[in-house]
Amino acid sequence: MSTYGYRISELREGLQSLPAPANDRITETLNDCLNRYQSLRQAALDDLVDYLARASASNTGTQSKWQSRISRLRSDYNSLFGDAVRDFKLPPGHQLYWATAVQAEETYFEALSRVGTPQLMDDLLKHQDDLSKLIGVLQDTWTFLLSKNQGLQNDEMRSLQDMDKLVQDILAELDSSVRAVLDNSGRAVEAITRVTREFKDKVDDTLGRFAAVADTLLEILKKLVLDDIKPDGTPDEMEEPFFAVLKDLELRAQALADRARTYRTLLSSYKDLLSTQKGSVLTVFKKTRDDINGYLNNNNVGKARSWMDQARGQLNDWASAAPMNGQKADGALFRDDVGKAFDATWKITLELDEKFRRQFEGAFVSSISNDTLETLAGSYLFKQQVGRVNDRDTERKLSDYRDKVTESLQKLEEGIRKQDPVDALRDTVPSEVRDLVKSRNEGFRDFVHDRIKRQMEVLLPSIEELRKTFARSNVESDFSRRDLEDMLR
Repeated sequence: MSTYGYRISELREGLQSLPAPANDRITETLNDCLNRYQSLRQAALDDLVDYLARASASNTGTQSKWQSRISRLRSDYNSLFGDAVRDFKLPPGHQLYWATAVQAEETYFEALSRVGTPQLMDDLLKHQDDLSKLIGVLQDTWTFLLSKNQGLQNDEMRSLQDMDKLVQDILAELDSSVRAVLDNSGRAVEAITRVTREFKDKVDDTLGRFAAVADTLLEILKKLVLDDIKPDGTPDEMEEPFFAVLKDLELRAQALADRARTYRTLLSSYKDLLSTQKGSVLTVFKKTRDDINGYLNNNNVGKARSWMDQARGQLNDWASAAPMNGQKADGALFRDDVGKAFDATWKITLELDEKFRRQFEGAFVSSISNDTLETLAGSYLFKQQVGRVNDRDTERKLSDYRDKVTESLQKLEEGIRKQDPVDALRDTVPSEVRDLVKSRNEGFRDFVHDRIKRQMEVLLPSIEELRKTFARSNVESDFSRRDLEDMLR
């Protein structure tokens, strides 16, 4: 700290310039008084600088201490100056000198007591403390938000992964179903081919055995037709593979409908989680950002700088306005010493502000960065997962399944049509028998076609619903992160 001796030197020089008084003790007493005042004044100014240097968030009230110390100094030097001349009758020149000296000091320190520099130091320290606490609170808030957000994202991702597993199960079932339908359809065609051939053999055998018994041949042939051709069913040999086809189509329709419901359930769970994420994590995040922006509008580093500039400016104005040159010189030293205290405090303020912005830039401070956006919304990771689902090409494979099953059933019906038992009959077979065969065979074909048609009328809508569900654009839309991004931007 500086030695504030310019004013004391100025006072001593003023005293020495006066004519020597008749009473030598006057000069001696006044010099002694100035020596004692030098100590009082130095100690007081040192204390004022020390108040600012020692001020902290837990040690405020600096303005009050400052004013109280100046008040004590003024009381002390008024007593000191008054006591020094009480027992003397001063010459006129000495009286004017002494009165002017006291008044100049009164003006000087009274003006110093009104300076708001100490309060501005407390304001700066409060800003520091608030910012330091804010950093701690934000770190805790950010840690909490990240933890909760990650938990929600994990659950959301699990819904997507479950959906991907659902797709894989669907595709595996489609492959199995296609193989089963193709196999059983082929077996059914083989069976009807075999049955038709056997029917021909039976007719030929009957004609050979009973040709001579014309009166009973017709009834025998009719009974053969009635036993072998079922207009409301299938031959025994064809029954197992044909109904296996129908059963598989029925089960597949039920399974696909169940898969569509599962998709909707997973999507609903995903949407609920998104809603929770927006209503909790992102709402808290945005409110925190808004609160910080409001705080920074009134407590930013620019505001702190203005306090420091005001503090320095007020001291500079005080020193410049001092009535005496010695006071001006001491005031400049005092201003610089106080400035050092402000420099130390300002350095900490800048470091805190830098730390604050370094930690929360792009999150709570300034525009949201892409890293923060990705951390909170997870768009890239979810887009990757949606891409994996879409890369399985479920929409096309469902269309392929539909086409393969349809083609297989068409071949089944074509195979049945090709095996026309009427063609197996000889021209010698009575027309009445031929008509019966034709009628019952058409009934059989209608039965097969009707059963296939009924199952396909259930299956095709299920395929179509699921096909639309797994359209690339639909999956991307359903599991989009756009709402989260829009809320953050």
